[in-house]
Amino acid sequence: MRLLLATAILSLGAITACSGGSTAGSAPTAVPADSAQTILDRHVAAMKAGDLAAVMADYADNALVIAPNGIAPGEVNVAGFNVFDGKANISKLFTVLTGKDNAAGMASMTTSYEFKGSDVVLMPWVQFKGEPNEVSGTDVWVIRDGKIQSQTVLVNAAPAK
Repeated sequence: MRLLLATAILSLGAITACSGGSTAGSAPTAVPADSAQTILDRHVAAMKAGDLAAVMADYADNALVIAPNGIAPGEVNVAGFNVFDGKANISKLFTVLTGKDNAAGMASMTTSYEFKGSDVVLMPWVQFKGEPNEVSGTDVWVIRDGKIQSQTVLVNAAPAK
């Protein structure tokens, strides 16, 4: 279960970009280097590569990540969630998530983006799709000034058997 929850937070897999495309007969639209799409694309690639330094480069110094309880040891449980406040604490979480134990989850995860205004992105995801251990959820991102300000990980309840 810990592995599933740990890898669930990962913003990984095939990205379905919801902006920045091109129209028939026109040149591709350039996506700004500090756009939410660019940052999340870079973040996904860093997670897939297991590159902790690159993952952490995407977060603001005072960022906040809220994730399901039990992903990283030593954090305080707040109403069933762990709260990682600031880069040093967020690094504890991503040290676990970029580790080799989560490679299968990273490889199986698919994601898409739903842009909500200028700085909020919903990222629905599915891990192990179609398998008995399938898990899904949505990450809610706030991205401003080229940095991730906050990330909340919401995991869907497992279907009743």
